[in-house]
Amino acid sequence: MRRLVPLLFLALIVSLFVPVAAAQSGPVLVAEIEGEITRATIEYVKAAIEVAEGRNARAIVVRLDTPGGGLQETLAIQRLFLATSVPVIGWVAPSGVSAWSAGTILLVSTDLAAMAPFTTIGSVQPVTVSGEPVTDSKFIEAIVGSLEEHLRLNGRNESLARAFVEQNLNLNAEEAVAAGATELVADTLADLLEQADGRTTVNKGAVLDLAGAPIVTFEPPVGVAFLAIIANPIVSGLLLILGIYAIIFGVSAPGHGAEIAGIVMIALAILGLGFAVNVVAIFLLGLGIVLLIVEVFTPGFGVFGGAGIVCVVIGTIFLAPVAPPDFLLPPEAQLVILAALLTPTALFGAFLLFAMYKVLVLRKRKPVIGVILGEEAEAVDPIPANGRGYVLFEGEMWLATSPEDIAKGERVVIAAKDGTVLTVKRKAPSPAPPQAT
Repeated sequence: MRRLVPLLFLALIVSLFVPVAAAQSGPVLVAEIEGEITRATIEYVKAAIEVAEGRNARAIVVRLDTPGGGLQETLAIQRLFLATSVPVIGWVAPSGVSAWSAGTILLVSTDLAAMAPFTTIGSVQPVTVSGEPVTDSKFIEAIVGSLEEHLRLNGRNESLARAFVEQNLNLNAEEAVAAGATELVADTLADLLEQADGRTTVNKGAVLDLAGAPIVTFEPPVGVAFLAIIANPIVSGLLLILGIYAIIFGVSAPGHGAEIAGIVMIALAILGLGFAVNVVAIFLLGLGIVLLIVEVFTPGFGVFGGAGIVCVVIGTIFLAPVAPPDFLLPPEAQLVILAALLTPTALFGAFLLFAMYKVLVLRKRKPVIGVILGEEAEAVDPIPANGRGYVLFEGEMWLATSPEDIAKGERVVIAAKDGTVLTVKRKAPSPAPPQAT
């Protein structure tokens, strides 16, 4: 019994230290945020954190290369960084890239912030599509206050928040460290982990043990990867526009499945947009669809079609993610998105205007009776005497009858027309040339 007590005490001590050892044996998970920050970015980061927590990762390295993105999405990712117990290391890399606007907000929200040489952060102030800065004090102060809190939470320079937002301050890697926005300048991932090893994070109080840690690159699930494609504002906008016109073509010419494809594309677009769609834009797009369909089925002068195209174009402008406070993007990125959405709309609109013009010309043209009589056609099928077969006339198939046998491929002359049935006769042979005497 006396020997059993020391053994139990030793077992208790070992059990206390085993979990710590297991926790320190996990990998370093590397995730990447590239391009615009969208709803798919939230799902991507959420999945990466779940994998890191499940594998007892020592840290998550989030490599940033982004012009910015959705404000609500950025705030949601901030909350994910704060909620996880795994230390999050933000790293703007490789050299030459940037983490502007929303990317800067995410970088200063990580537990340890680093930048590669020749990278840039800053330009957090939102702008309109024309490039004019937003000066609404209520919105500006909200962003400044949130940014100050995250800088303070991670032991960084709070005064930078107002300069980032109101003055569009930009910092390179060395300037960011000197100003207290970041902690490290690291050229490579190995350099980053070596410098970060042994540091204690201010917010979570975690001591980073990264020496010799295996490195695992996070591979997103198929669903998250697919969502990342359709959540791109350009892709989702194009899907929505193409879906609208597919439905219009499908209704005007049923039987080819265009309307089904249109419904699928619109559903994918709404999924990619995350249901955060301007109500006015949806109303105008829906009204445009109705007007274009009315133009197809109603004889008129193109008024409905013209109004429908105008509604679709204006609805697309309202749909484009270019207005604050929903998005933080540089003006160049906003113009690219707007151009990508409006270009197909303009092309489809021009095509529909041309089609409506041709229809209008046909409607105004006076009917010509008898113009088909005396024209030549070609027998597609053998036509027995007093029987029926098909002939090809100006690229169209016509049902035809003849008082005489007509061979397949023979040239015939249209003698009469009864509804949609033609009466044809064998073409008379050309007269023989006169013989020389």
